[in-house]
Amino acid sequence: MFGCILTTNSALAFEDSKVLPKGIRRFSLRVIGTTVSEKTTTSGNLKTLGEPLQKGLSFKDIVKAEKDSVKKSLTKGFLANENFTEKETVGKFAADVQSQTTVFAPIVAYGLSDSVTLALVVPVYSMQVAIDSDFRTNKTGQRFIDRLRSPENNQITSSVEAASKINDAVTRLNNKLADNNFNRLENWSATGLGDIQLAGKWQFLKGETLASSLMAGVVMPTGRRDNPNNLLDKGFGDGQWDLIAQNTWDQPLGSSGVTISESAKYTHQLPGSKTVRLSTADETIEVGSAQSDYKLGDKVEGSANAQYSNDAGVVGGAGYVFTSKNSDTYRGVASETKKYLERDTFEQQHQLEIEVGYSGVPAFRRGQLPAPFETRLNYKRQMSSRNAPVAHLLQVDMSVFF
Repeated sequence: MFGCILTTNSALAFEDSKVLPKGIRRFSLRVIGTTVSEKTTTSGNLKTLGEPLQKGLSFKDIVKAEKDSVKKSLTKGFLANENFTEKETVGKFAADVQSQTTVFAPIVAYGLSDSVTLALVVPVYSMQVAIDSDFRTNKTGQRFIDRLRSPENNQITSSVEAASKINDAVTRLNNKLADNNFNRLENWSATGLGDIQLAGKWQFLKGETLASSLMAGVVMPTGRRDNPNNLLDKGFGDGQWDLIAQNTWDQPLGSSGVTISESAKYTHQLPGSKTVRLSTADETIEVGSAQSDYKLGDKVEGSANAQYSNDAGVVGGAGYVFTSKNSDTYRGVASETKKYLERDTFEQQHQLEIEVGYSGVPAFRRGQLPAPFETRLNYKRQMSSRNAPVAHLLQVDMSVFF
């Protein structure tokens, strides 16, 4: 239900067409972090992560939850006599959910030739989700209890029992989740391997005023999938293979130290199969589970940036990133479940990014450093999005060449 778009292939630093010289290795550690408490709707409006849990408790729900057939009949009769309808709610669940994610991604790159570089990315995720939930009684709920206590009804014991059930609605919801093999709504954390990425980059054009490269690779389904029995879970991988391709162009602006770069990337997500809950728009808890074939929507990413570097080793830049993902599709489940699983899975994001850092490569070439290294700090701020978590990414890269 929750989670953030935070993968090593969608949270890259500034794109350029550069490759490593033949025989040169680079080891980098990339650390990405974000905290998410909101996401956007299809129309781009904000909503909290806890909003899907903020549902009303209706008289129909109360009657349905009553195990004793006699009490159930008496409750129905009382509601009819007092002109309460089953659709009316006695209150609403409130939930505040916040997700914090950190990704540690070792990256090993090797210059296979002066124009081809191979790279391996092995991300490790650490995620914590905190939830604070309660139940807030409305005027109808209070009127229901008052009518039970009224002199003409004089059902004091029933009113006390009803008040207790309403006030303890969160515990009863957790019990209902447990009865249907769901995890209870509580804080959780997990650490584990994400989807490993292997890619090759070929710089096929290198000139004083124009350079370009092609990148192709695969994303392997090595990360933990989300648990369909945990409403707060988000896996560290999506459970299927991805094929990626990218084209990048650089235009150095003379001796100014400024380079303009544009990049376009396409991710084809191959079909997979996984266990899903057979939820519908009307019922999300009292449902079974089944195996379903699925295909996540393909992604298109584009970026444009201006980067600066000088002989003193100062590096920096600013840019724009656009990401769009097509809707997901599911097969082998009932039409109502299919609609529920596929709804609001189209995603779009617009981000601005800035970067500052230091490169020891110029100083190494002058003999002032024993080994070349780089360190960069990158910040991506989401300006607008659709059906996406509001995630502002802070990223640190530390690299050494040998």
